[in-house]
Amino acid sequence: MFDKDDRGMSRFFAGFARNRINRATAARGLDGEFILGMVLAVIAVVLLWWTPFLFPFRIFTTAAHEVSHAIASIITGGGAGDIKLFWNGGGVTQVYITNTFGAIITYSAGYLGSVLFGGLLLLESKKVATRRRVLWLITAGLILVTAFFIRDLGSLLMVVIVAGLAGLTAYKAPSIIVNFVINVLALLSCLYAIMDLFFLNVSSVNPFHNGFNDAVGLATYTGIPAVVWAVVWGLVGIFMMFMFIKRAIRRSDVAKGPGTKPLSGPAAATFDRYDEYLSKK
Repeated sequence: MFDKDDRGMSRFFAGFARNRINRATAARGLDGEFILGMVLAVIAVVLLWWTPFLFPFRIFTTAAHEVSHAIASIITGGGAGDIKLFWNGGGVTQVYITNTFGAIITYSAGYLGSVLFGGLLLLESKKVATRRRVLWLITAGLILVTAFFIRDLGSLLMVVIVAGLAGLTAYKAPSIIVNFVINVLALLSCLYAIMDLFFLNVSSVNPFHNGFNDAVGLATYTGIPAVVWAVVWGLVGIFMMFMFIKRAIRRSDVAKGPGTKPLSGPAAATFDRYDEYLSKK
């Protein structure tokens, strides 16, 4: 157990580290607190990758993938039926495709839509004032998805779990947890899409010639080999993720961003004096 002095020292050194990071990154026009938050989210994702703790996040990314298929099919003049989610993290969407253009957009929307959604979440995670609102919108979106596309009990239960956790986090969790949850959702939305495309190319368990996946589905419409589509999606997805991260790590120009300003008050003064001391050594 930590006593009061231990906790005080921990807060002091945490604040010191935070202030130093802010100063070091601000000189380069970077958002130090955002970078620190993403590093912590990456560590959590790596450590918990194969554990049940990431299950709700994985189901969310699967739902985003399948909903992207459905929306793309509707927009291109086709239609969408039921969405089914599976406990192993997979999913399938019933779509109605009327032409080759619709097929290209609909099948491409799954992976690239996940990266797009994850990138937008990365940008929104920088805005302190709207983070909770984002989780409420996710909750409402999952409810709409259930109303329009979910028909089986298993998928319904999974969506209820994810929507409930998102809503509860938005309602009760402290800001640091809200930010962490959004960061992890953003990371997984991007990373699972990229990882899935990687395994589409190299996995011996599910090669293109044995079984069905998005790339195989599009190959049947276009005559272009499935591996070509997977490589193209992978390259485009990596480029999109790079561009989103590049933009997200920059400091905001508006009041230097609510989540990026350095510490103020006595703590900042103490750190400033220590910085001056170090610079004279």
